[in-house]
Formats: sequence, structure tokens, C-alpha cells
Amino acid sequence: MIKEVFNNKKKETAEIGFGTKNYNESVRFLNQNGTVNVKRKVSDKHIGFDLYHWLLGISWLQFIVLVFVSYVMVNTLFAVIYFTIGADKFGGLDVGSGSEKFYQLFFFSAQTLTTVGYGHIYPNSVFTSTVSAIESMLGLMGFALVTGLLYGRFSKPRADLQYSNEALVSPYKDTTGFMFRVANKKQNELIETECQVIMAINNPETQRRDFHFLDLERSKINLLPLTWTVVHPIDDKSPMYGLSESDIKQRDGEFIILIKSITDTYFQTVYSRMSYKSSELTWNAKFVPMKQMPNNDGSISINLNDIHSYDKLS
Repeated sequence: MIKEVFNNKKKETAEIGFGTKNYNESVRFLNQNGTVNVKRKVSDKHIGFDLYHWLLGISWLQFIVLVFVSYVMVNTLFAVIYFTIGADKFGGLDVGSGSEKFYQLFFFSAQTLTTVGYGHIYPNSVFTSTVSAIESMLGLMGFALVTGLLYGRFSKPRADLQYSNEALVSPYKDTTGFMFRVANKKQNELIETECQVIMAINNPETQRRDFHFLDLERSKINLLPLTWTVVHPIDDKSPMYGLSESDIKQRDGEFIILIKSITDTYFQTVYSRMSYKSSELTWNAKFVPMKQMPNNDGSISINLNDIHSYDKLS
């Protein structure tokens, strides 16, 4: 039966950039956060790394923690250097224990790094003045880099979409359908939103991996103010027609989601990627309708946590 299904498909398979190699192990082409799950090695032992792209891509919490830790580490390093040079090479340094002098030199380093001024401590030798001058130069360069990264992170347009945790295969009209839900997590508006769904699946006849574009009930909407249930009808023209849940799992099926839209904040095109593996598909279930609550000011509220809710059908 499955052999006939594959042989009866007249539509050409898609090529979206992942090739057609059939892997013996289970692979995932797209992570759920939209990143491409391919590690490009520049040698047998090293993976190509783009520091700037990585700093723009990490979360805000990770970025702030990284900046804070770097700031503390640099000041600690220079405090150790100043302490090694000798506290007697600084004027205005209060008399105290070694740890107290180290703390004062740490804050002197922070004042020098940020170029806010020496305060009551100042270098009184050529060597200490040279080290503090180098630190102030590094501080100017470092904060310029951090400022550029902050601007890049704020100005980078992106589509921050919420996808349902699982995709469903459920009754749809007179047949069944593959479906998932998506919504905009931000308060801006996304216009001219387009969606493509590609099914990647191993072909048992050719021993290669096929990519099939799935026809959608609706592939484009003008606005995305609420939620959008993207549906692929599984009719006799669908590449999923005749495939059971076990068939898709055995063939390491993956459903790749590509969404393109225009944000009214920057009026630029933004993109979002995501994928569902066969283990993230729920069969014979139906999404629970999203509650739309009217507010006193005439607006409508929805809870995006409800986007994941579904009921199993008997």
C-alpha cells in the first residue's frame, strides 16, 4: 500500500536547501526556536563561529549577564595588576588590610574603565599611569562595542511568533488535515503574512529523503491580530495521503514551517522558522477554540497560553 502511495505521486519533490540524503539516524533540520540545526565545520575539530551573529541571537537575559560578568572580570583583572604593582604607587589609597586595598583598587579600575574619573585615588607613577591609560582606552572601545550590539539587537526586525507545542492530524471537513496554530506574541501588527509547509520524509523506494510542499487551505492572510490555524487538507492529492502515524515515525518525518510577513514597526519583511517532528504530532485530536475576551475599552484580549490546548477525540 505504501509503495503504491509513493509511486502514485506525480508532483515533483521540493528542494529547499537540505539536499536529499537519507540518514540512518533520526535528524532534525530546524530547531523549534527556528535555528537551522546544521553545524558547519571549518575543519575536523572546529566549527565555524560568528561571534557577532551569536551576540545578536542570544536572549536578552544571556546578553545582560554576559556584559555584567565581562565587566566584573575585566575590573578584577586590572585590580590584580594594580595590586601586584603595589598600593604605594597610588595616591589617596586609604590605609587598610590587603583585601581592603584590593577592593579600593577594584573600584579605581571601574572608575578608570568607564572614564568617570579617579575619585580620591590616583596613580602617582609613570608605570601605573600607563596601565590606567591602557585600561581607559580598552573601556572606550569595549563600551563602543556594547553600544553597537545594543543598537543592533534593538533595531533588528524579527517576527516573534508563538507556535502551538504540537501539530495535530484531525478530522477536517470531509477528510483529515494536518494543522497547527500560530500567533504574534508582540503588540505590533504583522501584515501580508505568508506560510509554507514542507514535509521531509524518507522514501523507502529510492532510499533518499524527499521534500514535499504541502498545499494549504489558506497560505496567506492580510492581518494576524489573533491566531491563525494553518491547515493542510490530507486528500488524495496530498503527499500525506495513505500514510499512518507509524509510517511517518518510521520514515523520520519532519514538517518544516516557513513564515514571511511585514512588520508595521519597521515596515520590513521578517521571517520565522519552525518544525514539528513526528513525535510532536498528535493524531485524532482537535484544538480547543481560543477565548476572545472583550475589554471595557472595546478591545479584545486573548491568552496565548491557550494556543496549545487540544482535546483528544474518541
